[in-house]
Amino acid sequence: MRKRPRIFRLLNKELCMGYLELFGDCYPELQLNRGMFVQLLDIGGCTVFEHKENGDIVGFAVVKDNSLRLICVSEKYRRQGIGSELLAQAEEHIGKEHSEVILGGASGLFIGAPVSKENFDKRSFPFFEKRGYVFDDGCAEMELLLDDFSASEHDLPVAGNVTFGYIDGTSEALKKAVEETVPDWVQYFGGSKVFCGFCGGEIASFCITEEWEPSVVSDGVHRTGAVGCVGTVPRFRRQGIGLKMVALAAEELKKQGFGKCFIHHTGVYDWYEKIGCRTVLWELFGKKALS
Repeated sequence: MRKRPRIFRLLNKELCMGYLELFGDCYPELQLNRGMFVQLLDIGGCTVFEHKENGDIVGFAVVKDNSLRLICVSEKYRRQGIGSELLAQAEEHIGKEHSEVILGGASGLFIGAPVSKENFDKRSFPFFEKRGYVFDDGCAEMELLLDDFSASEHDLPVAGNVTFGYIDGTSEALKKAVEETVPDWVQYFGGSKVFCGFCGGEIASFCITEEWEPSVVSDGVHRTGAVGCVGTVPRFRRQGIGLKMVALAAEELKKQGFGKCFIHHTGVYDWYEKIGCRTVLWELFGKKALS
């Protein structure tokens, strides 16, 4: 019989490095250092379940509130029941105060369950599905390297007389445009730096530009900014305004000394690919009701 995983609430530097090493083996596409890993996962405020073999950490799961934020098992030790064991312990812990488990949750690292592109397209994650989890939606996390980026290198024609530039994030005209496009986003535009496309004096498209460190695409080399809450007012859509605005906003980040542009939580990854963005991570949103 396997030993039950050990549980930790607060982690010292040595433990964090052990978890980071295993995390790096499981997700080699993410180049996070220890500080980024700890901050994004909020690991000091989490409960961590671990499994060791011969004194080495070979698997761990991280829980906060009702969210399973991360579960990792060394490739060498997979298909031996360790992942199932860690998941069962995490669910037991969550079930003491909650009736539902959310995969990812409100974390700076994973907001869903990381999957391959194939599984993302199928909306499937067999490991969790076999254990009662249900998946509905998903998102891509993307990056655009800015060192050699130029919006002029992309064919981005727009219809009509369109101009681009920054606007005060508290502008009533901006609030009206956001309300008309995605009402739930108004809360995010209280004072952020907002880059817009203007058509005939009206705001046609908008996005927030900001520093985003650390982020899931951070590598400790490039300073990372982000373009987010990208929207185009319905009557101005399908005119090329939104994509050109994003490209020019990315150029603005480059002028400000950023080496990467982070595109967070998007479902229109093929749209962003037109200007050279690449998907770093695919995530599915899943949950399970606990009896």
